[in-house]
This record gives sequence, structure tokens and C-alpha cells, in this order.
Amino acid sequence: MLHYASGAPANDDFQVVENQLARQHLFSVHPTHSKPLRRWVDDLHAGVYSFRDQLKRTPSLSGKLARADVRMRVELAERGHDPAGWVPYEDALLALSDRLGPGYPRRIMLDSGAFTDWNKGRSSSVSDVVQSYRDFLDHAGDLFDEVFLINLDAIPDVDASDDVKAAKIKESDENFAILKAAFPNNRVLPVFHQGEAISRLDEAIAMADEYVCLSPNNKEPEKAREMWTLFHNLAAQDTNCHGLATTGNGMMRISGLYSGDSTSWRTHGGNGTIDVRFDVAWDGLQETASALPAYRNVHVSIERNGFDGKRRLPNNAKHITELSPFEKAHIEQRAEQYLPFPMVQLDRRAMSIVSLGEIQSVAEAR
Repeated sequence: MLHYASGAPANDDFQVVENQLARQHLFSVHPTHSKPLRRWVDDLHAGVYSFRDQLKRTPSLSGKLARADVRMRVELAERGHDPAGWVPYEDALLALSDRLGPGYPRRIMLDSGAFTDWNKGRSSSVSDVVQSYRDFLDHAGDLFDEVFLINLDAIPDVDASDDVKAAKIKESDENFAILKAAFPNNRVLPVFHQGEAISRLDEAIAMADEYVCLSPNNKEPEKAREMWTLFHNLAAQDTNCHGLATTGNGMMRISGLYSGDSTSWRTHGGNGTIDVRFDVAWDGLQETASALPAYRNVHVSIERNGFDGKRRLPNNAKHITELSPFEKAHIEQRAEQYLPFPMVQLDRRAMSIVSLGEIQSVAEAR
């Protein structure tokens, strides 16, 4: 399964290595993301394809990172760890960047941001989405091999009447026709939602250019989402399906999706956790070894109890200090394929880089 890393560009010190690591990316063109997305494209046009390119373009970055190193060594000492074990940011990012080689994701998927507006009780305008898609494509030029455009789908409430659902489908189809006419050289992907009739999937496939989005309901239990996606992916037969928010282990293992996306790789770090690939069974694995490879979410924050802003971090038996020697060694070894483990334990952005690589690795094994 192709993994599309979803989320707006951070455009920070880790952005270049994220670009080198992610083979596909999904971006929302919602107005709240327009500025960071434009800056991200600007950096690619400027030829920033590696961390060495970034250092050359921004000479002051070395000094900024050196000051961050000082702060991190102090944090290590305050927590009873040897500060001499800290590998400088510049050295760590250069090592990862050089190993990955210059590059950036060549396959891009653009989302209208309709779900963002829907969650806030608002609706998106198709004319605004056309303009946002056009702005990105014009600005990007020939940077990318493929840019897919997700339809502006009118999303009904789960308990909406059949008449309301029919009206929303009609609106979605009208938006699809407008986008197809505006972008004849790009594939526009219709969206089929959980709760819609199977006949609607046939209609979406008839409109699609051999690629559709399946949107399982995020409010349903994960097993129900998996079964719904599996059934409709099989029903789509020769049409490739992209799953929206579909990178759970079970989903990737059984659904057979051609591609999928989620923001998990980024959000998990906010709780002090990383996702780690396992190819052998671990202690307490609830499923059989046939479920492998799989990724496992592990709490690695250097403090068993800490704070991220005002949110208390979890204190549970899944903290790395509570795991078996095999598990500890495996987690550290996997994390250090990307960045030094003390950095992963202290820096949320470093956590996201590890999770991105590990989830992508599991997805590609499916």
C-alpha cells in the first residue's frame, strides 16, 4: 500500500529530512494551510533537496541548532542522564539526510479541506477549491510526477434523511464535474462514504479515472471500518482505491487498498510516543504472527510522566522502561535508523520522523 503522509508542512529544521523520507504526501488546500504549503513549494523550487542544501541556503541554521544542543544537554542532565550522549542536531540531521539521498515526495494528493469545514459546521465553496487547486498547480509547475485532486464532497450528517443524502450526492457530483472541467490534465478522485448505498460506489467508479477514495466513518469502531473498507475495495474490482485515514495495522493488513493516508505519524509524538515496526511477535501480542509486520505505538518520552503544554502525558505500562530487554533493544535499534535515541526521547519532531518511516515501511510491506 502506498502511504501518503498527511498534514501541513511544518517548514522547520526537520522538514527537509521529512521530504526525503516521505515518498508520497497529502496536503489540504484549506485556507489555513495555504501559506505553509506555498513556502514548502518555494523551498523545492530553490533546490532544497537535502539538509546540506538547507545549511547552504541558511548559514545561520548551524548556530541555531548549536544553541538547541545546549538546551537539550541541560535537559538530559536535569533528568539524570549523561549529557555527553547527546548527538548534535546538525550531525544527526546530516547523517540521516546523507543516508536517504537528495529528494522529495514526487506523488502528491490534494484535499479540498471539506472535512475541516464540515467539522466546524461550515461548507466549502467549489469555486474556492478550484482556485486553491489551481494556485498550487501553477506554483508547483513540473516539480511533481503526479498530483491527484480529491473531489469537494458534500458530507451529510450520519443521521441525515435519505432526501438530504441524495441532495448531498447531487452536489458532490456537480462539484466533481466542475473540477474535471477545470483540470483536464489531473485525475480527480470521487469520494465514496461509509453509509452510502453500494449503488453509489458504482456511480463513483463510473465517474473516476480508475482511482476513487473510500471514506470509512471515523466514529465507527475500527473493526467495522476495516470490514467496510475491505468489502468495498473488493467490490471496486479493477479500480484503485485510496483510503482516507486508513493506516491502522488491521486496516493495512486486510483491506487491500492501493493507497491510504493518515496524520498518525505526526500526532502520536504529541503524546510522547513513536510507532515502531516489528517483524516478530512481541510480549503481549494479541494476534497471531501472521499479523506481522506491524507497527506498535510505544511511549518513549524520557520522562514517564511529563507535560506537553497543559496536557499530562500518559503514565502506563507501555512506557519503554517497563518493557522486556528484547523490546527495548528492538525499539532503540529501529529508532536509531533515523535519529539518535536521546533525541527521539526529547524532541517531538524527531518522534514524528521515526513514526513516518516506520508506518511507511509497514504500509509498503502490505
